[in-house]
Amino acid sequence: MKNLFFLCIAASSALSVAAQTTEAPKTKAPKVKKEYTRDSALSPWVLDVNLMGGLMTKDVTTSTSTAGYLNGLNLKTGKLTFDNGTSLGFNAQLGYFFGPKRHIGLGVGFMYLSQKGELNLSEYHVEFQANRLDGNGVFRQHITGNNLNEDLTITNMNIPIMLKYKTRFSKHFGFTADLGPVLNVQMKNSTTTNANFDYEAINKFQRLADGTVTNTYIFDNAVTPTAENSELITKAYYNSINPTGNAAEWLDGQRINSNENVGLARKPNNTKSDVSYTTASLGFMVQPSLSWYLSDKVALNFGVYYLYQSFKNNNVSNYSLMNTAGDYSSTLNNVSSSIVQSYGANVGVRFFFGKPKDTDKDGIPDRKDKCPDVWGIEQFQGCPDTDKDGIQDSEDSCRTIPGLPKFNGCPDTDGDGIPDKADECPTQPGPANLKGCPDRDGDGIIDKRDLCPDKPGLAQYNGCPDTDGDGIPDNTDQCPEVAGPASNNGCPLPPPPPPATPISTPILFETNKTVVQEVSMPVLEVAIKTMKDDEKAIIIVNGHADARGKSSYNKQLSLKRAQAVKKQLVKMGADAKRIKIVAHGESDPTGNNDTEEGRAENRRAVMTLNVD
Repeated sequence: MKNLFFLCIAASSALSVAAQTTEAPKTKAPKVKKEYTRDSALSPWVLDVNLMGGLMTKDVTTSTSTAGYLNGLNLKTGKLTFDNGTSLGFNAQLGYFFGPKRHIGLGVGFMYLSQKGELNLSEYHVEFQANRLDGNGVFRQHITGNNLNEDLTITNMNIPIMLKYKTRFSKHFGFTADLGPVLNVQMKNSTTTNANFDYEAINKFQRLADGTVTNTYIFDNAVTPTAENSELITKAYYNSINPTGNAAEWLDGQRINSNENVGLARKPNNTKSDVSYTTASLGFMVQPSLSWYLSDKVALNFGVYYLYQSFKNNNVSNYSLMNTAGDYSSTLNNVSSSIVQSYGANVGVRFFFGKPKDTDKDGIPDRKDKCPDVWGIEQFQGCPDTDKDGIQDSEDSCRTIPGLPKFNGCPDTDGDGIPDKADECPTQPGPANLKGCPDRDGDGIIDKRDLCPDKPGLAQYNGCPDTDGDGIPDNTDQCPEVAGPASNNGCPLPPPPPPATPISTPILFETNKTVVQEVSMPVLEVAIKTMKDDEKAIIIVNGHADARGKSSYNKQLSLKRAQAVKKQLVKMGADAKRIKIVAHGESDPTGNNDTEEGRAENRRAVMTLNVD
């Protein structure tokens, strides 16, 4: 693809809406004058009409132009080019802009272009077998083209489907751009040629085997025929035997006197033709423009455009530019594909129509609404007064609660002269130095933060006293008159219980096992007897493990060993409620974990006796 013309113009959108906050300033904020209608407030529907004018290029790919000639010889066809292309037309689109800011939209419409240019074929010469005009056999027809050009007029109709963008910078200026596919519905080409052609002929008599010459002509297929074998009715032959003569008159005489199909600079029978591309094609167009707003309803657009189109011609077969009858076929009939690129300037007008945008549906158009995104009332030019206290929300520090003007719209529920917004205790009167909160016990700690609001206390205990001075405030001290440690909720500690005493030898386990072995049954029977003799006795089963493996695993293994001993005791008649288990893991070894003997000692469960 050559002469690709791509345009890209970027523009920044206008930013101007300030966010409202729940914290209102103590002084009234100045009002900002609305200088122009933003994109979001313009009508979303637009009608665009653009005039387009500029240049065009046409890159063509041709099929074989000599396939239609029988027994063709010395065939020469040059390159087909397109020059001096111009394009003029218009496009009209119906568009809709969406989204909160209405910068992006979609459009569809119709585009018509009238395009002109020249098709030039650099060379054309064919020699082929043709039937004689007198019906007496065949001959070799020469056709050579001169001034091989065509004036081309193109009627180009399309349906553009555009992604649209717009932004308004100020009251009068903005930017808009269209980009998207273009569906071609018709490409009609009308051509007028200025070409003329030299017709020449070579006749060869048929010779029989005995050398007799007949009156029937045959085709001379020699690359370079000679006068010895054939009758040469060509300009080159005449000039070779009569350099000062007039070859054109001689050939005209041959045509008139001998009924030969010859002659120089002969015009085609038809100089005009129409060629239409029947296969629909898809291209694309980009069209950026600057906008000049005459009003909120009308804007003028001034910009540039680029249009790319690709066409296919599926009807190319047995094409011949010129035949013996003088019928001319446009060079476009030999074009199999065509790439058309058009670019230039556009000037247009955009009409905004439809109802004005009312984003918040409050009946006040956005262009007159000072708060277009929030439902409001006419009294405040579209801004809301949520609590209906006569103070609009933008100036109301307490928008959902009716209040007083002297407090910027906030109430003073408890009447202490401190507005609820600044009053930490809005329903209870209090002094200003305590931010409006009361302090009944006068300890300097406001009641809502005082855990003992009716007794003077200390700040470190959230306003509660510590009567017994044990460091535990009275509200959490279960013995507030007697000192005691925090571990016993402030009460004195009871005397320590007698130490637990073992009642058996260790119950040993195999490696990584939790099965109580038969050899340990006598030990369990002793425990059963002990529990029967003393109804207050509690058996504590302490499970242990050696140090091999992860400590977390050994902890679980020791627990399972203690549980196994408890299960066996219950099975032998013990009360499960009088049996407790403790898992020590590998933390309390009795043997050396580096030896097998020591590890065997550590894989154990030990029962101790406690009296409840």
